Amino acid sequence: MSAKLQPDPNLLVIFGASGDLTKRKLVPALYELHRGGYLPRGFAMLGISRSDIGDDGFRKRMRESCGGDGDFDPGSWAEFEKMLHYEAADGTKVEAYDGIRKRISAVATEHGAGENLLFYLSLAPQIYEKVITGIGLSGLVTEGRRWCSLNREAAPWQRVIVEKPFGHDLESAAHLNRVLGRSFDDESVFRIDHYLGKETIQNLMVFRFANAIFEPLWTRQYVQNVQITAAETVGVEGRGPYYEKSGALRDMIQSHLLQVMAAIAMEAPNSFEARDLRNEQRKVLEAVRDIEPGHVAEAAVRGQYGRGTLGGEELPGYIEEEGVDPNSNTETYAALRVQIDNWRWKGVPFDLRTGKRMNRKLTQIVLYFRPTPHHALATSATRPPNRLVINVQPDEGISLRFEGKVPGQGMDIRSAIMDFDYSEQFGGEIPEAYSHLLLDAMEGDQSLFKDRHEIEAAWRIVMPVLRNWEASPGTDMHTYATGSWGPAEAERLFGGAGHWHNPEGALSRWRSDVK
Repeated sequence: MSAKLQPDPNLLVIFGASGDLTKRKLVPALYELHRGGYLPRGFAMLGISRSDIGDDGFRKRMRESCGGDGDFDPGSWAEFEKMLHYEAADGTKVEAYDGIRKRISAVATEHGAGENLLFYLSLAPQIYEKVITGIGLSGLVTEGRRWCSLNREAAPWQRVIVEKPFGHDLESAAHLNRVLGRSFDDESVFRIDHYLGKETIQNLMVFRFANAIFEPLWTRQYVQNVQITAAETVGVEGRGPYYEKSGALRDMIQSHLLQVMAAIAMEAPNSFEARDLRNEQRKVLEAVRDIEPGHVAEAAVRGQYGRGTLGGEELPGYIEEEGVDPNSNTETYAALRVQIDNWRWKGVPFDLRTGKRMNRKLTQIVLYFRPTPHHALATSATRPPNRLVINVQPDEGISLRFEGKVPGQGMDIRSAIMDFDYSEQFGGEIPEAYSHLLLDAMEGDQSLFKDRHEIEAAWRIVMPVLRNWEASPGTDMHTYATGSWGPAEAERLFGGAGHWHNPEGALSRWRSDVK
């Protein structure tokens, strides 16, 4: 992370602190910020959940989650764990907030955090409304979030971070936005998408807008197709009941990949301030062509993973997983073809796909460039198109594939690849996305967070597909083998003019072999 002014003293209040996200992501991210010297003086964290474990029990759990790497520093942890506190309370009960408010006041006073509060909803989405309402009714959110006109000092702030899924459909997302608006100003609401906090996604904007050699090519005149893939090797991992209510289209494409697409396709913003960035990204989502109900099969493909071998291990199919209905029609794979009807991208398909139990863990963006208009060299007609691959995870980097002549007699043309690797080029460790996003929220920077209009626009895009799939549950559900790249039927989105970029073989790198 770049050097920044330290944020104001504040208290981070995590509702759902006994859950998996707090243990795996949030507290490790805070510990990373502490070790890097990014947390302000006067910072503390208060976890709230129903489990009665106390401060010591909570700290012990968090120590286990942060102490797995070889760089663990017991001295640094001893300093950090003093900032961690825990209160056993049910945030869905209005009567619990008298005790919660008192504990917040005590912890804030102990650490000098003042009245600045950052709430984090790490909860089941069905109880968001009750907790948001409880916070609003408790008096914890004050009206003074503007500059005080008398002494010109900044008034205390209260902000809230809301985890995905943000709604279950367009109607529920719009309702949740209204609920938030009753308790918080829109400038105080941080709708988190950890994909937008990844270094590669942020660097994508620099790559485009700080390099004159690439930005002119970023248009329909030169780009033929854009593919965005988020592949996972894991299955539902014991989360069958949750996943049965979600599915891949809701869980990944609506929540993450459409936002990544907006970052790729947006126009140059007037500045890198939150308002300008989010306005441009919203314009992209609003320009997406509606998928007509009668054309869903041409624009979307769904599938479920079946049995197969991955990493030498025989694994069960989705419908054999614990908590999954044996007759389930929930997709673990979804592919969607999107058309952006604007001046820059008209006619360029954006193909998004995600799946569990795929060939490898991989999140990447691939731009296929158009072929040359005339093949002066006979052999060039059969060569693959130029390709730019932006790898988001793992092994963050960028790869450019172009054609070159093999030394020697004759005109033997082959592909060559130029690689840019973040770790090799800049050194150091790439920070976790949650570290960056938590720090931004403390600073009040919404640049990497979604606004209400983007959320609702993304839901509008996927709703015709969701309605079609729910209305015809037994239709077009394709099984794919564990360890594959998804159902073969997903190739039909290309209509015979292209294919998915599937890196194959036991590669130490993420790119395809050069041929």
